Amino acid sequence: MKLSTIFSSGMLIFFSVAWALPPRGYSDRSLRRTLRHSNPSSRLEKLQPDSVGSSANATIQYSGNWSGAVLVSPPTGEIFNSAVGTFTVPSMPSANSNGAAAAWVGIDGDTFATAILQAGVFFSVNGDTVEYGAWYEWWPNYATDIDTDDFPVSAGDVITVNIEATSNSEGTVTLINESAGKIFAIDLTSPTKLSYLGGQNAEWIIEDYTQNGGLVPLANWGTVTFVNASASTSANNKLGLSDATIFDIEQYSDIMTEVIIDSDSSVSISYT
Repeated sequence: MKLSTIFSSGMLIFFSVAWALPPRGYSDRSLRRTLRHSNPSSRLEKLQPDSVGSSANATIQYSGNWSGAVLVSPPTGEIFNSAVGTFTVPSMPSANSNGAAAAWVGIDGDTFATAILQAGVFFSVNGDTVEYGAWYEWWPNYATDIDTDDFPVSAGDVITVNIEATSNSEGTVTLINESAGKIFAIDLTSPTKLSYLGGQNAEWIIEDYTQNGGLVPLANWGTVTFVNASASTSANNKLGLSDATIFDIEQYSDIMTEVIIDSDSSVSISYT
């Protein structure tokens, strides 16, 4: 598949300014995949609450668009070169609701905000229509959707995502639909020299992505749990989630998610 048209350098400037939240009551009846875009984490400055439903002793950050677990730095002198995780595609309610979200595994995009190599599944609700699809992206390119004939996705499917960075400018994305017995893999290259990977972050995320320039309304996905989650480094060290930072989505001063690190290889992300 051919990657989408490369963003101009102006997009990098744009990202230094927070993108627009959807207005309350927003009801766009055209949640199309056109110009769908993941983004680096939009961290918010907020004090950690005294009591949360997250793992004990976890470091908690708040973001306008990310919820999940992030390894915010590799061991000294090393870089992350792979990240893997498995999740079950949620069954989305379709009672005249409207919204979307995406579950993905990736490298970079938090403290190293100029690139992300990532792939996953989006889920969108538009009235009584629920849509699922797999995609990959080397930010700041747009997301590239995978043809459903090549890689079908349905509610209840078990999906494994494996992200490998073979260098700072090359990588491989592999998605496995364990339920349907389908595999999709593609080699990617950095869109520009400005978007080379740093290997500084590894993450397991549900995101409120942007579409046609603004955040989509956030859908209620219930709970998605990443299992068999780990990241590897250039020194062949394998890291789990015990030291991961938790990210919760906050919008309009409301905390929209709850994240629990269940074990060293599992994190649950719930819409609240």
